[in-house]
Amino acid sequence: MTEKIDKYKVQAALVRSFFDAFSHGVIESQVEDRNEKTTPQSVKKLMLEHYEHIAPAFFDIMFFPLAAMNYKYEEIAALAREAQQRGDDMMALVRTACGNEAYYNAMVEEYKRNFSMLLAGKYLSNADHLEGYVRKAKEETEASVDSDRAIELTVRVVMFAYVRGLRQTGEGARFDRSVHLGQVHPLRGATLFRLMLDAMNILLLDEAVDFADAEAADLASLFLKVCQTQHNFTVMTDEMDRTYSELMKE
Repeated sequence: MTEKIDKYKVQAALVRSFFDAFSHGVIESQVEDRNEKTTPQSVKKLMLEHYEHIAPAFFDIMFFPLAAMNYKYEEIAALAREAQQRGDDMMALVRTACGNEAYYNAMVEEYKRNFSMLLAGKYLSNADHLEGYVRKAKEETEASVDSDRAIELTVRVVMFAYVRGLRQTGEGARFDRSVHLGQVHPLRGATLFRLMLDAMNILLLDEAVDFADAEAADLASLFLKVCQTQHNFTVMTDEMDRTYSELMKE
């Protein structure tokens, strides 16, 4: 039997993962010097340069994951068609995907929090994210997402957002199968793995994991540490493989 994760926690993890992955994709494609990649100056400069690209990328990538938390898969296409017939703009479409006003408002707050940090040249740490993400109001009924679905949606956001960031400069995302964790390995595999570790940390745990003493080469052990169970690890790697296949067809 799979576990459940609070819907606000999942939504916040999805939003944070988008900004983390998209921004690193942009930076990876444009900054050659490793020491300059995540300096406040580089992050702020590149986010300002790509300011107008962030919202469209967010809406393109996030509509399905947000909707999948609130609707059955067969309902999502109908929602999109109805929104198109009404002439809804991107913001109205995402409002529908969020399910209700409370989740929409929480999504907007998470969007602002992550975006404003990047525009200041900073990244939210896992600890700061977990401490400050929007939680349900006392009067709200508790709602949750199946943990398998939450993991799958988070993996998709990380990979699609990272590749979208890489492609902002017209560079195609290249893949390499020479190393094995599942079967998914972009050329810049180290960055993707770090993004995925952080994403699983904030999705599946309530506190930030310290990787300072971890063996960098032992990826499986690192992922088991944040995934907590072999089942969650398998769900993650299986979805990485499926998403890889989709990206290769684009």
